[in-house]
Amino acid sequence: MSGKLFFAIGLLVVISFLAGCSSAPAGPSEIKAALGQEFTLPVGQTVTITGEDLKFKFDEVTADSRCPKGVQCIWAGEAKVQLSITSKNSTSRVVYTVPGGSAASGQDFFNQYKAVFKLEPYPEAPQQIDASSYKLIMTITK
Repeated sequence: MSGKLFFAIGLLVVISFLAGCSSAPAGPSEIKAALGQEFTLPVGQTVTITGEDLKFKFDEVTADSRCPKGVQCIWAGEAKVQLSITSKNSTSRVVYTVPGGSAASGQDFFNQYKAVFKLEPYPEAPQQIDASSYKLIMTITK
């Protein structure tokens, strides 16, 4: 009887393992937005601005010194985000600065385009933000 029990347990282990496997990795969905339309851009993803020869890829947050919610700071701090912007088959790396303050948004320019952006999540003491959790809330205009 113990042989049947070991067989059943082994079979369950194999089935559980196979159920966790995937035949093809899921890729990130393509993000598209029109000029003037707000969109959310997670780290590592790219947005294509429809009707324009323009793509923004959110590479990473290179620094985040924003004063956390619930903490009294002398300086509101700021965050630095690195993006790769592709236009007319040329890619440029840029760093945008997001000011501190939970309602604050930054703005910067690339060629004739204006980007308005916020970085989420906003820091809360004493929690650390995982680098993969960041996302930019952006609007691109001319």
